[in-house]
Amino acid sequence: MINKLFKLKALRPAAKGGKGFTLIELVVVIAILGVLAAVTVPLVTGYLKSAKERAYNNDVKQVQAAVDAYYSAPDNTKYIGIRQYPIKGADSTGTLNTWTAVDTSTALATPLNPVKGTQGGNPKWKDNADGIRLEENLNAEAESIVGTASGWHVVKVTRQGTDYVVDTRDYIIVMTKLTGKGLLDGIPASASSDNGGTGSYTYYVDATGKVKTLLTTFPDPLKVGFQDVHP
Repeated sequence: MINKLFKLKALRPAAKGGKGFTLIELVVVIAILGVLAAVTVPLVTGYLKSAKERAYNNDVKQVQAAVDAYYSAPDNTKYIGIRQYPIKGADSTGTLNTWTAVDTSTALATPLNPVKGTQGGNPKWKDNADGIRLEENLNAEAESIVGTASGWHVVKVTRQGTDYVVDTRDYIIVMTKLTGKGLLDGIPASASSDNGGTGSYTYYVDATGKVKTLLTTFPDPLKVGFQDVHP
């Protein structure tokens, strides 16, 4: 018993020697760590976002250069005497479908594009609130005019005085047309399955020949460009 008391007394000076942290010191350290975290986390987050955006912009820049080179190449396969973009419309097959503003069919067959790949545009898709994009159908003319029906929308294209129905997916870029000619080393990491890739963005060519993107999961036409994700 005496030995135990002796040992306890021997330990007391060590505790009083200041080798541990006081409560105030711990509070100060925790406060400093909190300040450092408050400063560091936003900086790191901002850096990561900036890095993603730079990578995205680099991908778009490369695809734009490749599309321009493809369009201006001497061996560009023309249609009705006009150069074509490397988009899905260039491979359009089927039957021409004249525009009928009263058509409300929900099972519209993919129509032949009367101008094929000579003209770009804006893909338009709307979710039916089920959170699954691939279930959507191709809307008919009347539904696309209203703009509230779910699915891929169609647009009106005029050729030789007649209005025709065009699937807006025809404006999506076919990356293999670019890689096949050596204009791209490979499909960009950010390009989605719509373009033959595995990334997050659907690349397309608009009416002016400019390369743009939509987030492939839910390609909202109002959300064009970088969406804080890469690839």
